[in-house]
Amino acid sequence: MRTASWIRTLVCLLPSSLPLIVPAQKFQEPTREELQMTADPKWPGAAAIYLNREESTDNFNHFASEYARIKVLTDAGKEWANIEVPFAGGATPPRIEGRTIHADGTVVPLSGAPEDLLVVKSTSRHVNARVFTLPSVEVGSILEYRWTLPNSEVHTYGVTNDIQGFYDSALAGSIPYWEVQTSLPVRKERFYYNPLGDLERNVLGNQSITHYTSRGEVAHYLLFSARLPAGVRLQASPNRDYTLDLADVPPVRHESNAPPDQSRVYGVRFYYSPFLAGDVFWLNEGKIWAREIDHSAEATNDLRAAAAQITAGATNDEEKARKIYDAVQALENTDFSRKRTEAERVRSGLSREVHTSGQVWSEKSGTRNEIATLYLALARAAGLQARAMSIADRRFRIFDPGYLSLDQLSMTVIVLHINNSDVFLDPGEKFMPYGQLHWSHALCGGLLEAGDGVTISAVTPPNQSKEAIIAHTADISVDSQGAAKGTVKILMNGPDALRWRQLNLTADTMEVRRQLSASLIASLPQGVSIEIGEIQGLATSAGYVSVTAAVSGQLGTVTGKRVLLPAFFFSTHGNEQFASDEKREAPIDLHYAEQVIDDTVYHLPAGYSIESAPQPAQLPWPEHAALVIKTQPGANVIDIKHIFARASVLLEAKEYQALRDYYQKMAIANQQQLVLTPTAAAGN
Repeated sequence: MRTASWIRTLVCLLPSSLPLIVPAQKFQEPTREELQMTADPKWPGAAAIYLNREESTDNFNHFASEYARIKVLTDAGKEWANIEVPFAGGATPPRIEGRTIHADGTVVPLSGAPEDLLVVKSTSRHVNARVFTLPSVEVGSILEYRWTLPNSEVHTYGVTNDIQGFYDSALAGSIPYWEVQTSLPVRKERFYYNPLGDLERNVLGNQSITHYTSRGEVAHYLLFSARLPAGVRLQASPNRDYTLDLADVPPVRHESNAPPDQSRVYGVRFYYSPFLAGDVFWLNEGKIWAREIDHSAEATNDLRAAAAQITAGATNDEEKARKIYDAVQALENTDFSRKRTEAERVRSGLSREVHTSGQVWSEKSGTRNEIATLYLALARAAGLQARAMSIADRRFRIFDPGYLSLDQLSMTVIVLHINNSDVFLDPGEKFMPYGQLHWSHALCGGLLEAGDGVTISAVTPPNQSKEAIIAHTADISVDSQGAAKGTVKILMNGPDALRWRQLNLTADTMEVRRQLSASLIASLPQGVSIEIGEIQGLATSAGYVSVTAAVSGQLGTVTGKRVLLPAFFFSTHGNEQFASDEKREAPIDLHYAEQVIDDTVYHLPAGYSIESAPQPAQLPWPEHAALVIKTQPGANVIDIKHIFARASVLLEAKEYQALRDYYQKMAIANQQQLVLTPTAAAGN
């Protein structure tokens, strides 16, 4: 155990200093093939490629290091001359070695002290990275480098301050995350992790020193969560260290409408856990989480009084639930304003931290999760059956039961049981309508309270397409030269309405109008401009956000005597472009089910009639989506409706071809034209 008495018994066993010991490793001489290489047939179009890559975390010798050789194949590949070094808590600078080898074999070494070489700047990979740059990089160069970072600091529980510094180096250690897959293809890579330090090897007989969770629990077991190519396995030696060797690792393909990279790219995460088996971990940690949230949501006398006041006049449980929902939604949500600092709270006579729902109610403000927990407390105080659920936010990660950590569960939603059915609520999401979830909180896995301190694994439900409607209406007059002007109105609920309502909380009116205008222009035909008029519904979660606007511009083209117009005013530039790739590696995440209803009335120029228009049609994709086109000609006018509904949200990569085929058919349908021609009398 890590106690002061245990540490003192080791004084005579430890050396007075523990220097950084790094095994000698020479740079490699490039082969002729590597020098002359201009592309890799396995990875055509790659900007650069890792020839070799190695990462080591050696707690016995107190260092972490990275070694790599990168072949630059294009101008874009030169960016990889900026080499990132992790930030460290200690003041000891890293050891840095590097050189650039030109295609003719000329070597340009990296020179300078580490403290002079390192700068903090953003790269295409990370924001505010600590970076050094290799010199004289050209297309065709080989970049070779090694950085070595000492493990110089560690937090030791139970050690008195007077001897803390003496043991820092002896107890220092790192727990790595291996980023197996990067933005570059890799010919060959190797990873090494030695988790046991010198104390553990030499004094404790290959036994781990005590590790603790964030709750102070003793974490005996070193575990790992791995996502690796088929057939690749992590190798553990009898000495309890780990190696991983791979060849021909493909680059991360950043595909649009995909789940977060963190949940699908190759990688290995090591961590310490109090439990070895997943079922035992989730059972025990779930109980602790349930106790903690029940404590935070304790129905105090003040909260009971508040619940009674809020629900006064309600005649049934649903009315109570809605009244409480409106009350907590009205509170200040500090995720959209600014959370008070600790010092500000003290100056205001508040406690340094928020621990209970009673505090959130009395202060009339809180974070997303604090407001959600307050709703739980008030609902229970009002006699409703309410449970908490902790989920992984789908924007950032997918819940992985094999990774034994509650850290992946970041959001709290509430489940009510009313009228023999469950109602999922997102009270901590500002302006979220009652009975709906933010799209990134739907179809998410996590822990759900099941009563008596028991939790179960559960998944939140998807949204319904009626909860995500965008309706466009347009009244457009066209002249004989194809110029158009008119008015449009947009109604939206669900995720699109929420986007603008939440932006209105954090940006000024001009910025909201600017972004809204840019968004609408993207859905209109080229050559058409828009001037936004009235915007309604931004300050409430009820009903629709509505936008009225004037539009004008050159909509059609004149060919001979004919005027050619896009038949679908709003659907010329649909969102199906992401399905243009021939192949797909990642699953597809379309965020939410939706309905898009477009209704355009075209007023014809005097003396013109309709030569051709889209015929009424249906384009179904059974159980996934449907497109319906309707037309209604009249005297000097035509009304064209374009109605699209999609029920699918999450699709596997193998379903991509069916998705692509459907969206290509829809794209063809969307390119239909309205053809106007002069009447016989006008032609004469």
